[in-house]
Amino acid sequence: MNKSLKKEKDNSLKIFGIVFAAGLASRVLLFLAGIWMMKCFEIKINLTEFFGTTGDAVHYVHIAQNGYAAAGDAANKIVFYPLFPMLMRVLYFVIRNYVWSGLVISYLTFGVACAYLYKLMRIDYSESKTIDALMLLCIAPYGMFFISVHTESLFLMLSVMTLYYARKENYIAASIAGFFAALTKSQGMLLIVPVVYEWIINCTRDKKFCKKGISALLIPMGFVIYLCINKVVQGDFFAFVNHQAAEPWYNTAKWVSDSLSTSYNIGSDYYGLSMIIYWPQIILFFVAVAFIFVGVYKKVRTSYLAFLGVYTLVTYFHGWMLSGARYMTSCIVMYIVMASIDNKIIKCLLYTISGGLCLHLMLMWFQGYAIM
Repeated sequence: MNKSLKKEKDNSLKIFGIVFAAGLASRVLLFLAGIWMMKCFEIKINLTEFFGTTGDAVHYVHIAQNGYAAAGDAANKIVFYPLFPMLMRVLYFVIRNYVWSGLVISYLTFGVACAYLYKLMRIDYSESKTIDALMLLCIAPYGMFFISVHTESLFLMLSVMTLYYARKENYIAASIAGFFAALTKSQGMLLIVPVVYEWIINCTRDKKFCKKGISALLIPMGFVIYLCINKVVQGDFFAFVNHQAAEPWYNTAKWVSDSLSTSYNIGSDYYGLSMIIYWPQIILFFVAVAFIFVGVYKKVRTSYLAFLGVYTLVTYFHGWMLSGARYMTSCIVMYIVMASIDNKIIKCLLYTISGGLCLHLMLMWFQGYAIM
């Protein structure tokens, strides 16, 4: 191997390791900050019990431990996608605890997500803007879901890997990452949009890429496998749809306007929940739409903005949504757009608001507020 190429590869691996370690350290520090705040406010809880029962964590732990149920009270857990609990089950044989297996997965995948975000940002942006994207991700207001037993860190990692490999014209690697993202949550299948967009752009300038795009079909296959699990376990490819519409989810697909209207109406009736669930997810919808226009103005990669657009629309198709803020927190393009902003006052506000809300919401989360 040429010495200069070897040196460049070694430097790349070194930077990857440094950013990974920094991302991992940020999760540990946030975790410790939460423990410190709990001590200050004299909140006495068992950490394993807390992390294993907060939000959807209880469902992932149950699936990891027992698998999907064909019938009975646990049958409705099939609405949760299989990759995360499957990884928890595998890691359990090493850690011997399902909750801490989920936490380790969340922390490690967040570190890898940061490393790939660095690589992705450096294709188009300066070092300073790359650091901005990483910092804003690390202090995301709903960042507590990156330190808990939820799919957000895993999905974040697979999303940014898909975008990175699509940009590097490695469509097979991009499609494999997208395939696993589609096994992680419903929005994962939408990664086919940026991959196909990048492929089409490359095809227009070089015909040799035309055959490579066929690998993008692997991405929706992740969703197909999920449907097959529904069929094998409960005898219906779309069993999850019926469970989503029933108790306790009551979640049917509705137009975005209906979804926002429902959030507004419920938020108006329940002040406490409105401040941590309903108003934030309404605000984040309009923030995401605004970011698309900001991204166009700042010349953010069109494939990224296309993903942000379809991601936002599909996310807000939920009829009765409780986790809109959490879903939008794991959309990687949000941080790329924020980092692209040059105005120092606006960027300072982004840092201040994000950091303040991150700590405030995490304290409320540890106090038992229903942040989902």
